[in-house]
Amino acid sequence: RDLSSTPVVSQLLVTVDMPDRIFSGNDITSGTGTYSIVFTSPFYSSSYAIGISAQGLSSGDYYEITSKTTGGFNIAFKDSGDTGISKTFDYIAKGY
Repeated sequence: RDLSSTPVVSQLLVTVDMPDRIFSGNDITSGTGTYSIVFTSPFYSSSYAIGISAQGLSSGDYYEITSKTTGGFNIAFKDSGDTGISKTFDYIAKGY
């Protein structure tokens, strides 16, 4: 209320603490093509972590995760000859 005074701000600090969120799925059958995982609500950042547990992999079988976005990711299972194979898997995604 004193018009002859001018306030000065020398420092301002804001801290945002977003709680981690976890999405998961169990016993999902991938099919021989690419399987898309879609989250019910997207993460804030696409730098979330993904853990995959594949069941019944044979020697040389592997998986590829592609198109990782805040809204989900794609996964495809392949054999040693790069042919698409169907596998059952679990996943967990953790981020904010």
